[in-house]
Amino acid sequence: MTVNVVNHKDFLDTINELLSDSNTVLDVGCGIGETLGKFRCPIKIGVDAHRPYLENADLSEQFLKINFTAERISELFLPKSLDSVTLIDVIEHFEKAVAWDVLRQAEEIATKRVIIFTPRGFFKQLDVDHYGLGGESFQRHRSGWEVEDFQKLGYNIVIFSKFHDQSNKAFVEVYGKNAEPVDALLAWKDF
Repeated sequence: MTVNVVNHKDFLDTINELLSDSNTVLDVGCGIGETLGKFRCPIKIGVDAHRPYLENADLSEQFLKINFTAERISELFLPKSLDSVTLIDVIEHFEKAVAWDVLRQAEEIATKRVIIFTPRGFFKQLDVDHYGLGGESFQRHRSGWEVEDFQKLGYNIVIFSKFHDQSNKAFVEVYGKNAEPVDALLAWKDF
């Protein structure tokens, strides 16, 4: 297990490096597919509990859209059936006990790795859907995550120092224009 600290915001480059040997990726909580669309992986599957996000996904992004809840993801996918599973800005939306179970299910599905991206610590986020698609209740943050949470499960970690700052609308709404930036964590586990 490694822990590295970086001072840039190019988390997608790191994720794409991690996905370089994957033909299939399942993005749990994909929203409108903004991030999933930037993954360089031949077969992309996006699952989201809020149907309007999937219905309003960018049509130029080619991915299989499935309206389903993350908490029951193992009911849809067989064990070891996809190369990689990602949870990008998702895990913090669950209570911690629920998030641990979602992670367990993701680990059962993936043959190569599980990749998580989340704010470090508890990042307060209001019930605001910046897409205007009625998903306010899905936007609230319910848990905070630290390096140790992932280390104890055998994950490698990159800390994106001061990732969340005044360029993030949700950050400014909650913390204000003069607040100190908040780190982000990229964690992954290889199988």
